[in-house]
Amino acid sequence: MAGRLWVVALALAALLVVDRGVPVSGEKVVFSRMPICEHMAESPDCPRTFNPVCGTDGVTYESECHLCIARMKTKQDIQIVKDGKC
Repeated sequence: MAGRLWVVALALAALLVVDRGVPVSGEKVVFSRMPICEHMAESPDCPRTFNPVCGTDGVTYESECHLCIARMKTKQDIQIVKDGKC
């Protein structure tokens, strides 16, 4: 029984890792993360701190908040490829 649970846990972990791969170019796969936007209103005021993130659309955003605004405006599933500039 414990062996089956271990196999199921490994399979679920593998699915979570594989599901996050986002093709950026023809051959390259980059792992991304979802920005946290659920707490934001329709037209939020983002803090003025510069904390850049690189989006899956290839755009460098001033912060995760600005990426969330772009997601709301464009209705695109833009995720964070990495912290910092693209």
